[in-house]
Amino acid sequence: MNSRARAEVETMPTPAIRVAVGDERQMIAEALAALVDTMPGFTVTAVLSGEASLSSIAAEPPDLVLAGVDAGSGAGFALVRSIRALTPDLQIVIVADALQPEMVRFVFEQRLGGLLLTEMCARDVATSLDEVAHGRAVLPVGWQRMLADEHDDPLESLSERQLEVLKLLADGCSYEQIGAHLFITLNTVKFHVRSIFERLGVSNRMAAARVFAERSAAWATRNHTTV
Repeated sequence: MNSRARAEVETMPTPAIRVAVGDERQMIAEALAALVDTMPGFTVTAVLSGEASLSSIAAEPPDLVLAGVDAGSGAGFALVRSIRALTPDLQIVIVADALQPEMVRFVFEQRLGGLLLTEMCARDVATSLDEVAHGRAVLPVGWQRMLADEHDDPLESLSERQLEVLKLLADGCSYEQIGAHLFITLNTVKFHVRSIFERLGVSNRMAAARVFAERSAAWATRNHTTV
């Protein structure tokens, strides 16, 4: 290759990294898309706010997907699973408000490209997405210590919402009744139950109810004071 040809190759612009942005919450999906649009070297190919919009990924495959998730409500997890089922090899990065053990587990369970936190600045987000686009996974500092430092009591690792679901489950409520009582969707209830079973190391509601009853009794004994 002569010097002129080499110079032409070196000055060719690098193709923008194509990103599809998703979140079951429309406002969050649009906010993430607006953020990506501000980052040089990236272009938004689609905004996904539900399973009905996944066809756009097949029509115009992106280089990666940036998806918002919320551990408290379960929002986003079903969408990520649907994307993974539709495109098993597509790189997916999730965005969350806080680093939690279940988020890290979800990354490994779904073979995701990484986890970003909403506290990151746009420049760091761009750097992380570039890493993922080039085949390198990204996780926040401290994720290994977080998994290692989980409490021995499995109930203490559950979120407040998961404890609410577990109590209703132990009371014999159906998934539909739990959803109606907590004003959450059936899919969200199923997500919480699946996470609860994983945390408690059980496979059915009877076993989960037994763990809840045993630990609740232990808590009551431990916190009881005689006047």
